[in-house]
Amino acid sequence: MRNNTLFIIAFSCLLFSLSSNNSFASNKPLPKRIIQNINLDWQYLENNLTDIAKLKNQKNWHSINLPHTWNQWDAVDVMPGYRRDASWYQKEIFIEDYDEAHYLLYFEGANISTQVYVNGMLSGEHIGGYVGFKIDISKQIKKGQKNTISIRVDNSYNPNIIPSQKADFFIYGGITRDLWLEILPKVHFKNITITNNNVSKTSAETSLDILFNRIDFPKKYRIKSKIIDRSSNKVLAKKEMSFEEFLTKPSFTFPKIKNPKLWSPGQPNLYKVVTQLLDGQKLIDEKIETIGYRWYRFEPNGAFFLNGERLLLRGTHRHEEHAGYGAAMPNKLHRKDMTDIKEMGANFIRLAHYPQDPEVYKTCDELGIIVWDELPWCRGGMGGEEWQSNTERLLVEQINQNYNHPSIFFWSLGNEIYWLPDFKNGDDEKRLNKFVKALNKIAHDLDNNRLTSIRKYYAGADLVDVFSPSIWSGWYAGVYTNYKNSLIKNQKKYPRFLHMEYGGSSHVG
Repeated sequence: MRNNTLFIIAFSCLLFSLSSNNSFASNKPLPKRIIQNINLDWQYLENNLTDIAKLKNQKNWHSINLPHTWNQWDAVDVMPGYRRDASWYQKEIFIEDYDEAHYLLYFEGANISTQVYVNGMLSGEHIGGYVGFKIDISKQIKKGQKNTISIRVDNSYNPNIIPSQKADFFIYGGITRDLWLEILPKVHFKNITITNNNVSKTSAETSLDILFNRIDFPKKYRIKSKIIDRSSNKVLAKKEMSFEEFLTKPSFTFPKIKNPKLWSPGQPNLYKVVTQLLDGQKLIDEKIETIGYRWYRFEPNGAFFLNGERLLLRGTHRHEEHAGYGAAMPNKLHRKDMTDIKEMGANFIRLAHYPQDPEVYKTCDELGIIVWDELPWCRGGMGGEEWQSNTERLLVEQINQNYNHPSIFFWSLGNEIYWLPDFKNGDDEKRLNKFVKALNKIAHDLDNNRLTSIRKYYAGADLVDVFSPSIWSGWYAGVYTNYKNSLIKNQKKYPRFLHMEYGGSSHVG
């Protein structure tokens, strides 16, 4: 009996030891931020159900990978119209148990309204397409277990969300870009904005504005950052400050860079900025951003200059769609599009009529393609308070997430904004002008180093920095040979004139 008792005690101790070790292993410290792609092996349900409890009874699920749109075929078939409705995506994901970590889903883009559920509970939502967004799922997950992620995406017509249904492009529905799981430390960098001032051929100044997810962390923490030449891996400048200093001034300026290698279409020189949060020698978080040094200007009623030299802007437009994919393009096709555009001799691209995939901006930075980045306010006039609030928010999101890209030179506030109003008095010029002024102020408050622009809104031509009229000589009126004279006339009329559209319309078929 004594021997049996000893065996039971010993076995119990072993089980306790194993249980304790498993518990310790599953609740481990996060060594660094983890960014995990979760594009593969989703289930897709083409059903506009609003009650998540009813999902478990649905049978018509299909296996898909992201990016995905349900409009890759019906947007271009012979039948009028295409599906504007809601669908569901679902996947089981094992969530590692890291001590005090934050868990977020990062969508590079989903059209056009998105709701995220974890284990049947609503984690968050985002209204508006063409920009990235993050949903914090920390409170709904079960760590160390499989979790069910359910996502409802809806591209139904919503008059309070730009773009208008009268825009002349397809509003593809779905999770049309990459999706990531981010596992971040308890204290982490939320955003780092990098501004280059007083850039010349002999020197440049660089400053950082840092946003943390929280500021109630130990004052002994330090922030350390350095600028590295991407081509040589040489450290050109570095800066360090205590968190106590940061609390009094949440930004800092590096020592001047001497003789910076300038960014241009001919020589798209890039630098990386590595910023760390440290506790002694222990790395808490790290974020890496890419920057480039350049300056540019327009001569009044004249030419465009980059880095002190005249540059003829030659380019085209680009919509985010491809045969067989719709807007759900893999990164290799985004990169191929931009490479083809560069190889045809272009140095400029208008991303029409909305912000595009992060791979597009990254490729433009690397290839040396100047970007006109456009808010998706295309036609439809302006709406009421809800519409205005959504439009302002989308502009803020667009600028904040694309700010550090050296390829972006222009923030376009819209295209043909007065035309075909969706609302009563939506084309009233006094109301439109007031709102364009508000958007222009938001853009300059967030970024006073870039120029704002707009196309084909004549009443607001002087409300932005750069204006593009509509000149389609030989198509809507006149003959093609009128084009040169029209350009000269408009250049004299508008101090900063940049023409965006010409040629003729076309249809596939």
